[in-house]
Amino acid sequence: MAVTKCICNDRSFEEIRNYANKHQIDTIEELQAREICSCDCQMCEPYVKRMLKTGKTEFEPRNY
Repeated sequence: MAVTKCICNDRSFEEIRNYANKHQIDTIEELQAREICSCDCQMCEPYVKRMLKTGKTEFEPRNY
């Protein structure tokens, strides 16, 4: 099963990527400050960081 969203903020990585692009955000800290993703459990943090680098929005589960 692919990882495709931030669970605690209930937002898909695609939504997060679109928001980041629209607001010219390139760090997870900026997204967290705006409470867009990775604010509670932070389990999606490594995936969001990779999404910001690559633009990909679907990932195989891994141990980061």
